[in-house]
Amino acid sequence: MTDARRFFLSFWFLAALLTAARIVALTATPANLGPDEAQYWFWSQSPAFGYFSKPPLIAWAIAATTAAFGDAEWAVRLSAPLFHFGAAAFLYLAGRRLFDRRIAFWAGLGWITMPGVILSSFIIATDAPLLFFWSGAIYVLVRIVKSERAGLSDFAALGAMIGLGLLSKYAMIYFPAGLAVAAALTPAVRRALFRPQMAATIAIALALVTPNLLWNAQNDFQTLSHTGANANWSGDLFQPLNLLAFLAGQIAVAGPVPVAALAVAAAAALRFKNPGGKGAGAAARTGVGTGAGATDDVDGALWRTLIILALTPLVIVIVQAFISRAHANWAASAYPSAILATSAFLFRRRAGWAAKGSVGLHAALAAAFLAAMTNFSLIDRLGLGRATMEIRGWKAHAAAVAEAFDAAPGRYEAVAIDDRSLMGAVLYYERARDFTVVALDPNRSVDHHYEAFMAIDPARLRRVLFVSILDSDAHVSYRFRDIAPLGAHEVAIGGEKRAYSFFDISGYYGNSL
Repeated sequence: MTDARRFFLSFWFLAALLTAARIVALTATPANLGPDEAQYWFWSQSPAFGYFSKPPLIAWAIAATTAAFGDAEWAVRLSAPLFHFGAAAFLYLAGRRLFDRRIAFWAGLGWITMPGVILSSFIIATDAPLLFFWSGAIYVLVRIVKSERAGLSDFAALGAMIGLGLLSKYAMIYFPAGLAVAAALTPAVRRALFRPQMAATIAIALALVTPNLLWNAQNDFQTLSHTGANANWSGDLFQPLNLLAFLAGQIAVAGPVPVAALAVAAAAALRFKNPGGKGAGAAARTGVGTGAGATDDVDGALWRTLIILALTPLVIVIVQAFISRAHANWAASAYPSAILATSAFLFRRRAGWAAKGSVGLHAALAAAFLAAMTNFSLIDRLGLGRATMEIRGWKAHAAAVAEAFDAAPGRYEAVAIDDRSLMGAVLYYERARDFTVVALDPNRSVDHHYEAFMAIDPARLRRVLFVSILDSDAHVSYRFRDIAPLGAHEVAIGGEKRAYSFFDISGYYGNSL
């Protein structure tokens, strides 16, 4: 068997094996749906072109998997490992076309074993579809630039990837932004993209995202407003400690070797100005070319484009982190192109051992993670129970709410909840029950989907069971005349406790909720 065929078969086998192991772990884990996951599931029950805080594709993905396999937690999460398998496949195909099968093999495995991907494959969130379409866009871009006969279908596919990526998460906008920078700096990329067929790319991307923009226009631009609010520019600005925390978080997302390699590779890419110039161009200076002359120019230009596509979200989110705050995963879209560029950089600089060692380390981490996620007692013994709070205890809380409602048959017209996390849990875990669940806004500000679309109507609901995140009636004492405490429900997880208090409330006299 030739080396090329061995790399080809090994990649598909190992990627499929790890994906299958992840799906098995999803069926075996005791993890509950977390607050975001439960909200996304709730959205999936009513497919639309938009939702309060996110574009619609996450809900569509859940609707597809639950339609096929039911509403169990594993079925809700099923598309996550599949999206990441698809992303790894796109990166392998792009690496094979741009570099060689050895680099493609290690880049593909580098992706599917990346620490952030390990976690993202276990929960259903918007990053998984975003990174799938981002990786697909990279593959199509490589096809367009490498081929002298790129046709309309290639440009249409690029538009589809960008459009569907935007329907997954608005961070996909970093891709065309990075591509514009790359086209400005690299003649080979500019020549490949500036063709009449590029109109198809733009038209298809716009056609796909327009229904979501129209939904936003019809709903007070809720998703766009929420995205802007996440930036938190109205708070205390210029936070160097937040910047340091974000930078440290990148190691947790991508691993130490990819982050260090990206820094070194980016420095190498910035040392020259014209990777599409005469001679070996960028390829000779970075060691990533595969041929000579014009071929080297194109390969070097594409390699530098990968670096630019990685740096674009990183630089933007670094600035955001310094101005206010940024979660580590906000720059996750940097890493599909980064893993391709750094794998090529390391192997062509005779440092392939670092890429191999990184994959080995992350594969061991993946195995440990799967073991831990199917056995929470192991996590608790290690003193890490607090890290799993978001995916534990919600089924018990939801059952306690249902039990309190049933304790007084006919007394309550609905359950009112002032906490988004618990509301999602009750809607999901008590989905078979026939009672009304409404949101009670604690601060007179619409902060999430339930408050926007499922707010309590006190004129219609005269007496309700109120469940509060607080251990007091502070959220209703100034609005309801009759309030009777009913106790609390508490869940202990890894040394931490989460409790909700129950109240019988009626006699509304406030002007507004």
